[in-house]
Amino acid sequence: MASAEVSLKIAAPMLEVAQTVQEQGGEQLKECYQCGTCTAVCPWGDLRSFSPRRFIELARTGLEGFENDAWTCVTCKRCWDRCPQDINIPQLFQSVRRILLESSSNPRTLNQPLGSIRAVGNPWGEPVEKREAWARQAEVPVYGPGTEHLLFTCCTNDYDARNKRDSQAIVEVLRAAGASFGHLGNDQRCCGDLAYTAGDTAAFEQMREANRATFGRVRAGSVLLTSPHCLHAFKNRYDDPEGRKRGDGNGQGETRYRHVVELFAEALKAGALKPTRKVARKVTYHDPCYLGRYNGVYDAPREVLAAVPGLEFREMAHHREASLCCGGGGGGVWVETAKGERLGDLRIREALDAGADTIATACPFCVQMLESSILSFGLEEQLKVATVAELLAESLRPGEG
Repeated sequence: MASAEVSLKIAAPMLEVAQTVQEQGGEQLKECYQCGTCTAVCPWGDLRSFSPRRFIELARTGLEGFENDAWTCVTCKRCWDRCPQDINIPQLFQSVRRILLESSSNPRTLNQPLGSIRAVGNPWGEPVEKREAWARQAEVPVYGPGTEHLLFTCCTNDYDARNKRDSQAIVEVLRAAGASFGHLGNDQRCCGDLAYTAGDTAAFEQMREANRATFGRVRAGSVLLTSPHCLHAFKNRYDDPEGRKRGDGNGQGETRYRHVVELFAEALKAGALKPTRKVARKVTYHDPCYLGRYNGVYDAPREVLAAVPGLEFREMAHHREASLCCGGGGGGVWVETAKGERLGDLRIREALDAGADTIATACPFCVQMLESSILSFGLEEQLKVATVAELLAESLRPGEG
């Protein structure tokens, strides 16, 4: 008799959970017919036992266990692209995370970056006054009337020492192209994408309103982004917070939002950039999920790399639409993962199998995650990570290489 009671208790659904998930933005929860396609294409399948199909079923029926996997999804979008019901599966995870955050049932490592976004407008816990330090040192002008492009740099580009090098390379390339651009300096705030995907909608809305006010004040016609996550937030999340769009938005009003690599490709085609210095590297390109799958930018970074003299390009087994995630999306960059269990580890193996000595990418999170995997395996002498801007900047400098 006792066994039957225990069994009944375990199987009893908490229907209020499923209802709450749907109310929190997971309206498509009931549309899943459990075909398992999402689990089949999920990149975690090569590293651990993780089933988006099972997660959806548990959340839909209100059975215990869904909360254990809520923080595993890195929002890479492979599942959504393959779903025969066109269910925005990353949005379902985000909806569950909203609920779990309310009860502090989240990874402790997320507390600092989310709290920092609300307090000082960036996830790094750094004072606002330090944001423009690199730009001031690089003599980047403040954006104002008559300036063509607003260069909006990711928090990671502004505060992380490694990714500041990417910012400096971007400035170098923009100047070589004769572009008119400026920076917001200390008026800039986080785009809020990390807060959104982690389920902290209050922090996301705080950043959205702050940035909308700033953009409304400066009236920028062209905004250049250094991070695909900022790009997606401005183009799609701000106008469509429930994530229905697939990267086809254009942000607010007549403002045009582009990743810097898109402008680089245009400048090369127009002859405004003429790289001549040889960069003798065997390079493969890692497609950031939020630049590729979410916003369809696949050709521009490859066109830029193809224009670099001396560079030997090699594709990895999974590339373009089939590319594997680095593991940094959906708050993953702030969640601790053991060596050998990181998605970045898979990319390192693929890059080596392709015969590359350099992985190029166009996302500060990807830089962090890939370099972390390289370091954990002691492969620093065999494999490097460089941004597309860094490789292009190198080819524009005087000399033969």
